[in-house]
Amino acid sequence: MRDLRPRLEVVNVVATAELGQPVDLDRLAMLEGFLYDQAIYHCAYLKDRNTRAKVSIFATGKMISVGAKSLADSKHDLKYAAEVLARHRVIEDTKIQVKLRNIVATTHLGTKLDLERLARTLPSVIYEPEQFPAAIYHAKDLEAGSVLIFSNGKIVFAGLRSTKQLKIARDVAVSLIMLANSSD
Repeated sequence: MRDLRPRLEVVNVVATAELGQPVDLDRLAMLEGFLYDQAIYHCAYLKDRNTRAKVSIFATGKMISVGAKSLADSKHDLKYAAEVLARHRVIEDTKIQVKLRNIVATTHLGTKLDLERLARTLPSVIYEPEQFPAAIYHAKDLEAGSVLIFSNGKIVFAGLRSTKQLKIARDVAVSLIMLANSSD
């Protein structure tokens, strides 16, 4: 039997790690793959042919991976950044613990949605079309996650905190399709 649930595409994974030691950002300005300009932002960026997204590195030793398409890619980038910093003797070699902070995923329901009706029907929906073109739905099952629902059928899930929540998000999308296809 064919799975009729919408396919979610992960478009951004944000993960963090702590190096447990300070980082001299001025030293990174001269290294290949790093971008550091204190006038722009108070961190250095690592993006090279071995990274899958971008890693922000702060003087405190905190690192943030942004733009990866999976948790595995985020882990790769954060561990790679720690290895590069150690190889260039900017920090002492260290093991890091990666923490998933946010997953953003999108899907398209393939049908137009009446956002006014959804706002009247669903609990925990904010819809102010003068302020923002989507309804913001706080589905109870997604805990801290939120769902942006656009009238053209595009759905954006933000604030997901686990890969388990991706499965729940698919179920939320199915319930939105069923609601959109039901009559008043």
